[in-house]
Amino acid sequence: MRKNSTDRLMTLDFWRMCVANLLLFTSVYMLFPVLSFVMPERLGISVPRLGGMFLVFAAAMFAAGPFHAYLCDEYKRKNVLLYSILVMLAAMSGYAFADSYVKLLLLALVQGMCFGLATTAGITVAIDITPSARRSAGNMIYAWSARMGMLVGAGTGFLLYHLYGFRTVVYAAVAAGVLGMYFVSRVYVAFRAPIGLNLCSLDRFLLPRAWVPALNMLLIAFVPGIMLPLLYVGDYISFMALAVLVLLTIPFTRMFVKLSHHCQRGTANTTCYLAMETGLLAGLATACRLADVFLLYHAAGVAALLALFFFVLLTYPYYKRKRVR
Repeated sequence: MRKNSTDRLMTLDFWRMCVANLLLFTSVYMLFPVLSFVMPERLGISVPRLGGMFLVFAAAMFAAGPFHAYLCDEYKRKNVLLYSILVMLAAMSGYAFADSYVKLLLLALVQGMCFGLATTAGITVAIDITPSARRSAGNMIYAWSARMGMLVGAGTGFLLYHLYGFRTVVYAAVAAGVLGMYFVSRVYVAFRAPIGLNLCSLDRFLLPRAWVPALNMLLIAFVPGIMLPLLYVGDYISFMALAVLVLLTIPFTRMFVKLSHHCQRGTANTTCYLAMETGLLAGLATACRLADVFLLYHAAGVAALLALFFFVLLTYPYYKRKRVR
């Protein structure tokens, strides 16, 4: 039986989980920017109306979250991760064939719920295979793999769309997810007996004491979110804004972890993920609502200034008072 080293972080299983996480986010972010300007034309709906899809996705992530702790306790954590990705990929493949707005919303609902479960279950598995003394460092590296997946996915999706069309982007996104499932399947996770958690619980899902930096992260992520659809018109500043978000999430992840107690590092990482994803999705929904380049830049600038002032006046003082590490 294979076992992870008790003193090394960079084990083969840990790297497999990092690669799987990168591929999971690559898969999702291949489609996010493309859907915002492709689906209105394919379905014959207005661009502002499409914004509802991203809000449904965001709400679905939170709807599934309270059941995460129970599922990971009652069933094998790796299986929860694998099946969540599998159902998510099935929903994503449906985008290539969606022919009505209702079906689009249903696909976004299923994808959002499964993506929320997959990200939280992935963090749980990554922590399980990381030595206790190295879990803070493991959290940072695992988080970094997701952020890199966002960049790779957005850039690859935009390129594939212009070269080969929308369906190729969908198929490539699904293929990336399937490859991620392969890497997860190769990870050894030691058995843990169930401890009898409640069916619905916020434990291991949200870190209440990190609510101030979570709001700040939401504001920061809103900026690249509202600018992502501009990739369609060849505006690469939006891609640069996403790269800035990737860089900023690293110190923010450290901040979330330092606000958590010893057994809450995974919850801290999950809370940071959710705040970032919510900000991006809210930005995409707002971009669809505004549908004007000048207004998008104006809204992004206002959000960036608000995020800066929020950090200086609220987040950093709060962090200095509440940190436990």
